[in-house]
Amino acid sequence: MTDPALQQSSAKKPGRAPLPPASSWAAEPWLALSLILLATFLAYCSTLRFDFVYDDRGQILANVQVHAWRYLPHYFLERVWSFAYPSIQGNYYRPIFLLFLLLNYKAFGPYAAGWHLVSIASHAGVTYVVYVLARRLTHDNWTALIAALIFGVNPVHIESVAWISGVTDPLLALFLVPSFLCYLNASEGKAHRRAWLAGSLALYAFAMLSKETALILPMIIFAYEWLWHETAVLRWPRSIFERACISAVRIVPFVLLTFIYLVVRWHVLHGLGHTMVPLSISTIVFTWPHLMLFYLRHLVWPFGLSVFYNVPYVYTPAFAPFVLPLAGLVAIGFLVWLVVRGLGRDSPLEGRVALFCCVWILIPFVPLLDLSVLPVGEIAHDRYLYLPSIGFSVLLAMALRRIHTGKVKPLALPAFQAVVVVLLATVLGTATAIEDRYWKNDMSLYAHGIERTPLNKLARTNLGNAMGEQGRYVEALALYQEVLASDPQFWLAIYNTGYTYYRMGRLPEAEEYFKRAITVNGVDSDEYFYLGLTWMKLGNVEDAEKAVRHALRLQPGGLAYHFAMGMILKLKGDTAGALAEFKEELRNFPGESGAGQQIEAIKGLTNQTGKE
Repeated sequence: MTDPALQQSSAKKPGRAPLPPASSWAAEPWLALSLILLATFLAYCSTLRFDFVYDDRGQILANVQVHAWRYLPHYFLERVWSFAYPSIQGNYYRPIFLLFLLLNYKAFGPYAAGWHLVSIASHAGVTYVVYVLARRLTHDNWTALIAALIFGVNPVHIESVAWISGVTDPLLALFLVPSFLCYLNASEGKAHRRAWLAGSLALYAFAMLSKETALILPMIIFAYEWLWHETAVLRWPRSIFERACISAVRIVPFVLLTFIYLVVRWHVLHGLGHTMVPLSISTIVFTWPHLMLFYLRHLVWPFGLSVFYNVPYVYTPAFAPFVLPLAGLVAIGFLVWLVVRGLGRDSPLEGRVALFCCVWILIPFVPLLDLSVLPVGEIAHDRYLYLPSIGFSVLLAMALRRIHTGKVKPLALPAFQAVVVVLLATVLGTATAIEDRYWKNDMSLYAHGIERTPLNKLARTNLGNAMGEQGRYVEALALYQEVLASDPQFWLAIYNTGYTYYRMGRLPEAEEYFKRAITVNGVDSDEYFYLGLTWMKLGNVEDAEKAVRHALRLQPGGLAYHFAMGMILKLKGDTAGALAEFKEELRNFPGESGAGQQIEAIKGLTNQTGKE
């Protein structure tokens, strides 16, 4: 659209809704936008008092790779969690996210308040770009402001904001949405078109390196080009083939960049993705309707949330778990089609924007369709709604703007419309402030998870772990046994039972459960490590050495692994081998005082022996 004459000509054609140049838009309503960002902050400000929870301890506090700059190259060469599970295949390649953690650790260290402040700021930043996107699409400041307000205070984002490690989604959105906006500038033939396109591609690269969900951007651009493009050269409507070709050409640079990313991802992960749960294609397909209804329900009614949900796999096309949800999706789709069609008749622009928002809601679920790459019990999470809620917020804002009851106030907003918006924002913001309190610490998070989903095995196991950290071993064991009564092969409960017995000093029971854990899942290094420590304390030094050496093969850089091997070799009288192990521990973990003390003790003993 570089020719203004063509743009004017196209604007006269039926069904055309050209975007006006940015310079023609009204000035930024900074006061209203500032109030929206303030409301967003207030909705989540209670999290500033919260602790590290869930995966935060393992991914941040116990992860030496995000504590020092010397590990920076590893972010681009290894997957997330490789520091803890190098022998286990994973699906997360997120170097920018790891860099984000490093920067935060350098700024705040192990103090959670600063981390939470950055999470809130990241979400507020996304709220702002949602405003920019909505205004760009609808050409209406008030629609954009309402969309930003709904997005900012929506409780469906609690998991992505209150949980520090959940910042991957706001981080992704901070790159992906501006990338799309830069593309719009480039596609409209603005000045410095190549610079805008280069910026869009650069931001897209950062988005992909933050979280793999960013791969949806070419699909979003394709959908946009399908709905908005020049109509002066060819008559409207074009054939499906012609529209598809034009849309496909526009995404070529993004597809090429995606290909480069996938090659790098394949090299690092040794594949594009790895199966976590073996599922048949039929099971995956039969589960989709039920899962999609779950997500749509949480978009429309974001209350009663939890970090755990019992969304089971559907193995057969039975009526209740498959046919009924499928019929519900078809009915919802038909209703949406009627609404969008009606909007299109009243205003071609509104019809296109509404349809584009529907596409924006659905496309982020595409990377989640292969349920086999998600761990057991992890196929349904509210954080997966972060991107879809952008489209939903704009769609809901458009619906609210069609309320014209009441006199128009000085701010050009009908009275009843303003009341509805304020009431909705108050309800959402209050719900956020109430629901996010469960993320205060591990105990409250997991207890709430059990309250919401009493049969969830992961929630019960994690609550047991939290109790164990407080020394409430008997209560922890009771929770593990409840889980094992329903699923005797649930590895986490088996392993943590052994670990709890180990901490209690009940070594024979610990040995039994560690052996059982290895039988169920023999690729975790910690189970061999603690089995070795158990045998060492029981006096079985030979088997202890074998177990710890196996743990070192699985995880050469495991915390205290070389120290334990040094203690075992010291018991066997191999002081030279023990000294080498203690030095290796100190090299991996410079702050490990125990290893340093053992080195000094061995050197002192050696010097004393030499003098004698």
